[in-house]
Amino acid sequence: MSEAVSPLKIAHVVRRFAFEEWGGTETVVWNSARHLGRYGVESAIYTTRACSGTGDEVRDGIPIRRFDYFYPYWPLGSDAKRALDKKGGNPISSGLEAALRTSRCDLIHIHSGGRLAQTAILTAKKLGIPAVISFHGGCIDIPEAEMREMLRPIRHTLRYGGLLDRLAGRRFDVAAAADAMICVGANEEKLLRERYPGRRVLFLPNGIDPERFDRKISWNFRERFQIPASRLLLCCIARIDYQKNQLALIRAAALLRDRGIDAGVVLIGPVSAEWYAEKMRAAIRELDLADRVVWLPGVGADDDLLPAALQASDFFVLPSCHEPFGIAVLEAWSAGVPVIAARVGGLQYLIRDGENGRFCEPDDPSTIVSAVTAFRSDENAMRRIAGCARKEARESYSWDRITGRLADFYREVKNEHK
Repeated sequence: MSEAVSPLKIAHVVRRFAFEEWGGTETVVWNSARHLGRYGVESAIYTTRACSGTGDEVRDGIPIRRFDYFYPYWPLGSDAKRALDKKGGNPISSGLEAALRTSRCDLIHIHSGGRLAQTAILTAKKLGIPAVISFHGGCIDIPEAEMREMLRPIRHTLRYGGLLDRLAGRRFDVAAAADAMICVGANEEKLLRERYPGRRVLFLPNGIDPERFDRKISWNFRERFQIPASRLLLCCIARIDYQKNQLALIRAAALLRDRGIDAGVVLIGPVSAEWYAEKMRAAIRELDLADRVVWLPGVGADDDLLPAALQASDFFVLPSCHEPFGIAVLEAWSAGVPVIAARVGGLQYLIRDGENGRFCEPDDPSTIVSAVTAFRSDENAMRRIAGCARKEARESYSWDRITGRLADFYREVKNEHK
């Protein structure tokens, strides 16, 4: 009788993990953890309490442990702390570090940067186990303007974290110190290999549950939100954030209206930059689009509103200024919706113009209009492109396929670490 093989135990370290404040990183961590079980991998999630009113919990058999944390800046008001929680925060959490030391895991998978990543790598070295780091939000090609916005909450503060970092030994390059790196964007794979020659780098795109967005929803999204059946509907599912650049979509809708096309917009996603959300509200008022914009900021990741909105839309538009991958594109593909996306970051490799989508330029809303016009001018081509994209999502990006590769990668890294 053959001896049973012990499951591989993985500790996923992520800066925040709140079902109330969902984003691309949370989607990847959660779905990876859920699907890895069928490949003999047990997962536990270690995170801070940022953006979450929930303590420790177990969902779908996966333990989620949340720990107290702080940001080493003074003074730091509640609004600034909340802004860091939502995006760009670099916290310290001694409780998370202590829990990792007693986790009895076989490998630590880091889904964060900065101090949490450094802490996790130091802990892995003390335990004699490998550490793998994923770059979900980009690490090399983040635009300078976006970086300045992320640091906005800590302007004019005393930054005493450097002293604490030196005392804790946290001042080092996490990419160089990790045993292996994972990137979700094909553009970053090339950059990482150039910067870290000879290091193990895996390009592993995000995944999708095709059936979730492909199945028909029993209720009608347009009827619920009183959207005319004849209205051309442009949908964007993404955090409300300067990175996602929804202002370009709002301005494109105004351009379409001015050309005599009855166009509207659906925006779904939590607000991660309140100043940008206010800028969008002002633009909607100035452009007289209030009756043409449906804005749903608090939709849960499992809510049927997401597939219902996609299936009711004529186009999905992601006009991001910076995008490592763009998991929402896969969701739109699965729903059979034609995609228009910015020619930036990982989207340049995900989209093949005229084959599975069309490109726009993030700084020029008229290019969104041009892409819409190109789609509408040839309905047969539009159906062919949408069908090709739906097939590609199902065959190449299912979570089963993605997590199978991830499980193999874990074992390769663990075996090499011995």
